[in-house]
Amino acid sequence: MTSVKMSSIEWPAIVKLTQSDELLYLEHQRDWLELACLYQHHFIDTDQLLDSKGQRYLISACPQKIHEDPVGELPQLLRQKQNLPLNEFIKWVQNHAQALGQCCVAKLAFTTISQGIEIVRTLDE
Repeated sequence: MTSVKMSSIEWPAIVKLTQSDELLYLEHQRDWLELACLYQHHFIDTDQLLDSKGQRYLISACPQKIHEDPVGELPQLLRQKQNLPLNEFIKWVQNHAQALGQCCVAKLAFTTISQGIEIVRTLDE
């Protein structure tokens, strides 16, 4: 696992928090930066970001340092060797839809990661 540059992430993307079925849609890099600032002390090391290419990144929460610039504590994204399997992402999106109160989530399907991310965007509208 290595830390990545923001330019290598294909936007839009989603964040999957370990302790929630809801997915967080991120259209642009600035959405990630806003989320990272807001959640910087709340991420756990199993939270993930998934980009439109299916590349998965673990969100590495930096340890809290007292009396230091909080920007230095933003979490890092660690690229995983394997992409997220499509069938696992379909389950994520189905669970997200169910958490939002959508019906017939078992029928929800798509053939690419980017289509699934688009579904997450439309569900959140």
